[in-house]
Amino acid sequence: MSEHFDVAVLGMGPGGEVAAGRLLKAGKTVAVIERELIGGECAYWACIPSKTLLRAPEAGIEARRAAGVAAPELDWKESSEYRDYMIRNLDDSAQVDGYASQGATVIKAEARITGPGTIQAGNREIRADNIIIATGSEAVIPTLEGLDDCMDEQGNLHRHGVAGDSNSHRRQCGRY
Repeated sequence: MSEHFDVAVLGMGPGGEVAAGRLLKAGKTVAVIERELIGGECAYWACIPSKTLLRAPEAGIEARRAAGVAAPELDWKESSEYRDYMIRNLDDSAQVDGYASQGATVIKAEARITGPGTIQAGNREIRADNIIIATGSEAVIPTLEGLDDCMDEQGNLHRHGVAGDSNSHRRQCGRY
């Protein structure tokens, strides 16, 4: 037996969250489907934990540059506990409850589109007038002639060319 919604949002990272929030405010029936944690990669595994862990050493460097300030020591245990706090200890129950309280049907399952307007999410069949695919992305370097000239030894792409290269090389990388 299928469940019907105005909109199904597949993926609840930042894009999916914005879409779901606006649709709920507009009075639409919404199913939000996420296989991991509501909030996505940035909130739990990438941006937030990385920036949280980088802030303490950054502040230490700044303190060492200030005259008359003793150099602080990095406390890894405290830093990692603070990171865990910032990523909610990998617990999205507040987000799940928040969307449910706004009227969304929250489905925590891997999902796939099985036909027009139809999604299989875990053992549930979802039908929706509209489907928003907000599953995130993965960086891919396109095959373009000359692009390899803009990469360093580690394969990192540099918009302004690789440090130490000639100006002609910089023009090849898009900077004139």
